[in-house]
Amino acid sequence: MIRIIEYILSFPISIWTCFSLLPFFQAIRLPICVKYGSIIRISGGKVIIRGNVHTAMIRIGFHKVPVCNSRDKTQIIVESGRLLFQGTAHLGRGTKIYVSEGAELVLGNNFAVSASSQINCYHKIRMGNDIQFSWDCLVMDSDTHTIYTVSGDVANPNREIIIDDNVWIGCRTTILKGSHIPEGCVVGACSLVTGNNFKRHTILIGSPAKSTKEIGKWEL
Repeated sequence: MIRIIEYILSFPISIWTCFSLLPFFQAIRLPICVKYGSIIRISGGKVIIRGNVHTAMIRIGFHKVPVCNSRDKTQIIVESGRLLFQGTAHLGRGTKIYVSEGAELVLGNNFAVSASSQINCYHKIRMGNDIQFSWDCLVMDSDTHTIYTVSGDVANPNREIIIDDNVWIGCRTTILKGSHIPEGCVVGACSLVTGNNFKRHTILIGSPAKSTKEIGKWEL
């Protein structure tokens, strides 16, 4: 009953989001469902949906977990960049997505965030299909401040992040610029992922994370 009431109260912001961001032939199907109280701000940017468009395929702010602050607002901010959905997605309560000017964030099919995680995209982040984030994770492809060498060159440029298909990312994991997580991996809680020296179908653990035990598959 509570869930039904939440969807009814969320109907106005969901309609506004769909018809203000999407082409009419997509918006009429109401593919984006936004929980009331969420913050959606698209400042010259674009939200794009590819694939089979259907009702409530993208759910923003509804899912929550007991260990997270239920009052934490969900925020989607796109400033002259692109947020591309390639299928279904659910972004749990307290999730914060920021796409900077000229940047591109690509989310594959069946993308999920449990709650209270942050994705900060200043350059390019590409995520494949069947990716599950736990809570309190951080993904950022930039240091957000510039460091210069003694000769005046930029020492810390932004670098693309790539996460391949079928990856499970444990709670409180941090994924930094230039990271590439290969297919079929599980990232252990509180790990720091940086670089691309990882093997497919392994458990990544540590700070910095390393491929440890090989696995066959994982499932929810």
